[in-house]
Amino acid sequence: MITRYLYLCFSLLTLATFAAGTAHAQSAGKILFRKPQVEMSAGQASASPSLNSGRQAREDVEDLEEKRQTLEGEVRYAKAKLDSAQKKLSLQTAAGNVEQSDVLNQEIKDWEARLKTAKTQLSDVESEMNRVSSGLHGSDSDVIVPGENLEVFVVEDPSFNGRYQVRRGGYVILPQIGRIAVAGKTIDAAEGAVRKALQSSQLQKASVMIERISGSDIESGPLIYLSGEFKSPRPYRIPLGTSPTLISVILSSGGVTEKADLTRVKIMRMAANRGVVEDVNVQKILDGGSLSSDLTLSEGDVIIVPPGASNLIYVTGNVKRQGSYHLSQGEKLSAYGAILQSGGFSRFANEKRVHVLRAMPDGTKAQLPVDVRAIKSGKRPDVLLQSNDIIVVPEKFFSF
Repeated sequence: MITRYLYLCFSLLTLATFAAGTAHAQSAGKILFRKPQVEMSAGQASASPSLNSGRQAREDVEDLEEKRQTLEGEVRYAKAKLDSAQKKLSLQTAAGNVEQSDVLNQEIKDWEARLKTAKTQLSDVESEMNRVSSGLHGSDSDVIVPGENLEVFVVEDPSFNGRYQVRRGGYVILPQIGRIAVAGKTIDAAEGAVRKALQSSQLQKASVMIERISGSDIESGPLIYLSGEFKSPRPYRIPLGTSPTLISVILSSGGVTEKADLTRVKIMRMAANRGVVEDVNVQKILDGGSLSSDLTLSEGDVIIVPPGASNLIYVTGNVKRQGSYHLSQGEKLSAYGAILQSGGFSRFANEKRVHVLRAMPDGTKAQLPVDVRAIKSGKRPDVLLQSNDIIVVPEKFFSF
């Protein structure tokens, strides 16, 4: 009897193992999820009865968002492996290694199939997200759905303030933060998600307020991203019907700070699926150079304006206030003028032996004499200063 019972248990276990193996074989090449809450099929259009509940719908959106992120990672991984295999194939083909080339050709076919499967699954998930979001929109007006426009206010750091569109994947993109999932959440829950993201990497404390934008308040259109020494380093929305250029975007966005180095502006963009960085001397264009050097920009381009070298001059020695002074762009300051800004000469300063130390292109230092007494009497011209000049005021040898 015991033997028959053990045989029956073994048979049931074998059948269960075979069924699991069959299911795995049928799903080869596809990403499987442990807890699917929303069943999908190709071309599915009818709404599930479970979506009648607003809470269940929000849970479905969150579950689909997790699936979408997993599948996007799978797509990126498959693309990287496919690119790597294609590069290896080109090397082996050039070396005439036929056997290894055949192996790599098969590997490329496998990665192409895996990439295609992942993209198909991702498309299904995104379609389902749109369907579920439509149900959310009809069942609960307080829930955020893809396509909405939100205005975000961060009290502690206004650089994060701005209008953000909820993307098809259910997220908004904040500068320096990245994606934050908000679809399927109430306004309060979305504020909490943004607050958590800010406090995890950017701010110790974040007070976040989110408002919906609707009707004529909605701003739509592609974005160009501004970074570095802009007065307002936030996404710039391309006006409809315009072809933005680098100069027009810099000027219409509010301009740049005093620290900006316009001779080394960088444009980051995608070309033929590759990241490209272009250097542009904007200062030369603004100073009267050819406008043909101006660049036409496209959606998704990133403009980076770096800070310039420290534009300082230094005053040391027998003056009342030693220290450094900032030279604004275009400002002209003479050696004697800088001494006056330092409070003038101290009691035992040697006005005849003042000199300026200036760095030369070959790395050496040149010493330029500054006879202040001759300058005062009009017998000699003053010395105009350059960035990083050092004015030295020595002491009289006999100071009594």
